[in-house]
Amino acid sequence: MIKLNIIKKWDEPMSFFWLVLLAVIVVILIYVAVHRLLINRATLMLKNQAQSVTDQAVNDCLTQLTGHSFSLSSEIVADVWGKGVLAFEFHFTPAQYHLTHDQFSRDDLEKKLTEYAKQNQIQSFEKSSTVFKVTDWWTYENVLHIDVAYVLNEATREYIADLRRLDQHDQKSRK
Repeated sequence: MIKLNIIKKWDEPMSFFWLVLLAVIVVILIYVAVHRLLINRATLMLKNQAQSVTDQAVNDCLTQLTGHSFSLSSEIVADVWGKGVLAFEFHFTPAQYHLTHDQFSRDDLEKKLTEYAKQNQIQSFEKSSTVFKVTDWWTYENVLHIDVAYVLNEATREYIADLRRLDQHDQKSRK
């Protein structure tokens, strides 16, 4: 009988300990899940807003440069570069608009995008000198692909810096 009382007294504090430990684990899991949901939602809202602004800017600038009306919709550049990178890819067939490569270039588009950002007072990350950056420009199977980054956050600024370092490394290795 005495042994049973000792075991019962030992069991009660241990059961309480395990119950408290389980409750703490559940609270932590709920916190992490809610936090992740809110962060993902905020990131998605920022991406959608940035994509809309970038689409409008690129379409207006291409229209000004070429004299043809554009209504291109972009796709997010792969998440390989990390979450939060606001870089968007546009693609179209220049022949469809009767355009040649001489009529506009990467530099022309980037200059127009800079003018557009100033005229429309589009803000960038920490007053960066660049609001929109043409990060890539290539043709594949007669389709022109243009990547444009909207420098609205640290992740995008770092993405552009990484691309710049890759270009410098590539140029050194060619020499």
